[in-house]
This record gives sequence, structure tokens and C-alpha cells, in this order.
Amino acid sequence: MQKIYKYIIIGAGIAAVSAAQGIREIDKEGSVLMIGDEAIPAYSRPMLTKTPLRSYELGRTIVFGPEWYKDQNIDLMLGRRAVSIDNSSRIVRVNTGETFFYTRLIYAAGANGFVPPIPGANLPEVVVVRRYEDLMKVKRLSVDTGKAVIIGGGVIGLEAGFELSRYGLDVTVLEALPMLMPRFLDEDCARMLEKSISSFPVHTGVTIEEIAGRGHVESVKLKDGREFPCDFVIMSTGVRADISLAQASGIKCTRSVIINEKCETSAKDIYACGDCAEYGINWQLWSQALEQGRVAGVNAAGGNASIQPTDSSMIINSPEISMFSCGDVGKDPKRTYTTEVDDNMQPDLFAVNKKFVRSYEKRFYSDGKMVGAIIIGNLANMQGLKEEILGIKPREV
Repeated sequence: MQKIYKYIIIGAGIAAVSAAQGIREIDKEGSVLMIGDEAIPAYSRPMLTKTPLRSYELGRTIVFGPEWYKDQNIDLMLGRRAVSIDNSSRIVRVNTGETFFYTRLIYAAGANGFVPPIPGANLPEVVVVRRYEDLMKVKRLSVDTGKAVIIGGGVIGLEAGFELSRYGLDVTVLEALPMLMPRFLDEDCARMLEKSISSFPVHTGVTIEEIAGRGHVESVKLKDGREFPCDFVIMSTGVRADISLAQASGIKCTRSVIINEKCETSAKDIYACGDCAEYGINWQLWSQALEQGRVAGVNAAGGNASIQPTDSSMIINSPEISMFSCGDVGKDPKRTYTTEVDDNMQPDLFAVNKKFVRSYEKRFYSDGKMVGAIIIGNLANMQGLKEEILGIKPREV
């Protein structure tokens, strides 16, 4: 007999959990089914590379344990994958062959690590750190091997590099773009960051020719002829929204599922949220997933909520580098910017990162308002800058 649910949530990450909370704000009793393809409930993905690798404890990053789902009257189906959505019949089918009927559907399928079409990317020692099992694979590989190449110099790539170098591994970071993290940094700050990294070499503006090896990773070869011997490779080349089911069911998608301010998709009674959804810019950040999840859940349950601006800041706070970026750091061609810089070469006793003696702060203004900021070094002003950029309260002078 086909089981009927008032709400089905496809996905079991933080957007899905936030959607369930949104539902329960309005509807305390309606039946909820949450379907997740991992064997564990929602956990903090950012902490995969922000927690010491060899002392990582999954339990500390779990958002809610099994009792919470039970208390909220949510049927949690883990280790199973939704394989189809039938909009007309309102049926979701999972990979076990089971089918479930819904009244309202929330699509929170998340995103998958992107692997560029590089020859050798399918070798067994190539890892994309997106899930808990990926981190455990890196942990196993880093115990007995001495050389790692990280392809991609974004937040995850650099955090992984800092962490592996702590344990004595020989790390090399390769970045295809001419500068590090252009989404979060301007050129001056990107160059400053690159020069500040001493634990491992960073090569920007490179083209990967192949990941070489006869059955196992042996090296990474560049188009210019350079070759970097290694025992394993971490791919940190971004993520792609998982839109496969939504797209196959006829829901309007581009690179993500298109939603409005209510998290409604083009299909009646189907909402979307989190890393798979797009309203304006899809930053694919934790804060955005939380906000969209709640809005989707509230509206699916008959409430009235709209997406509000969220914190899009980026933080790296490793033993070697402390860095913060928030807002628009000179990236909008339609805007005219002025900047202010504080560059303090004296060590600050209250610095978050005591080892970093330079404190560099750059603020971006447009139309008389602060719209973005970057800090490299002492992060003491981080919260105040964030509050002013997001319009929470004016910065004290």
C-alpha cells in the first residue's frame, strides 16, 4: 500500500532540516517524510575542513540526533535516494522501488562536488571533499602517504592544505584562475594571501593536463610540462547543484532550480531551497540554506514568508592564516567604489591568530555606504564590519 504524506522533503541536509522546522512553525501535526541518500542525519559540512582532521568527531557536527526527528514526528529515511518525481500524480519514487504520495514537496537535494573532465580524475586516490565519507578517505590516505596535490585554491582547498601540512605532508596547491578566490578577494588581497602562505607552494594560472598513474595516482601533470609527484589528489573545484530530479520532472532550472522569494518553483505545490536552488545569486552557503529552508517550510505549510538577505561572508582561521571577506569587494561593474585601508604591521595582543603580525583591513564603499570588506590577519573587527555591511547597526568610529 502506498504511504501518503502531507509533506515530503527530498534531501536531509541543513536546508531540509530548516524546512522541517519551518513546517512545524505552522503545522504541528502534518506528516513529514525526509529522504536522504547519506546514512547519517544532517551535519555541518563546513566543519569537514574547519576541524582538525585527525581529531574530527562526527557526533560533534550532527545538527540533531534521532530523537529530535522522532519528537518532531518526522519520518527520516536515510541511505535511500529519490529517483523520480511525478508532478501530476504527486508521487516520489526511491531507489528501493518504494513510492510515496505527497501533498506538498520540498526539493532540498543539495549539491555535488564538481570534478572537471581531467584524464585520470577517476583514479581511486582522487577525492572530492563534500561528504563525511570523503573526509574519512582523506584521513586514511594521509596516514601512510607523504605527498598530496590539491586542485583548486578556494576555501576548502586552502583549509585542506593547511590541515594536511600540519601533519607533515608535502602539499602543493594548483589553481586554474590567475588569482586565489576572486569571488571573495580583490587582486591586491589575493596576491597578499598567496605570499602569506608558507606551509605549501601555490601555483595560480595553471592548466591541468592529466592526473597520471597506472591504476593509482602517481603525479599531476600540467600543460606547460611541469609535473608534481603525489600519492593522492584532493579536488576542490567547486560544486554543482543537484537538479537532476527536478529537471526530469519538468521544473524550471538553469544551473539550479529557479525559485521566487517564497521558494516556490515553476511546479504547483513544489518548493526548493538550499544549495540546489537559485534566487538571485546561489552562494551555496550554510546561512543561505538555513534561510531558504525555513521560508520553503513555512510557505509549504500555508504560512507567508519571504527570503531575506543572508550573511555571505567567508572565514579562514587556520594556525597560519586568518582571513575574512564579506559583501561586495569591488566586483560589480555597474558600481563605482572607493576604498579605505588599515595596514598595521604591529602584533596585536588580542589578535585571533597570534602568529600573524600583520593586520590588513580593506573596506569598500559605494554611494557613501560600506558594501564590502576584507581582513587578512587580526579578525577582531570582523563582526562590526559584517554588521555594518549587512545593515544591522552602524559601525562605531
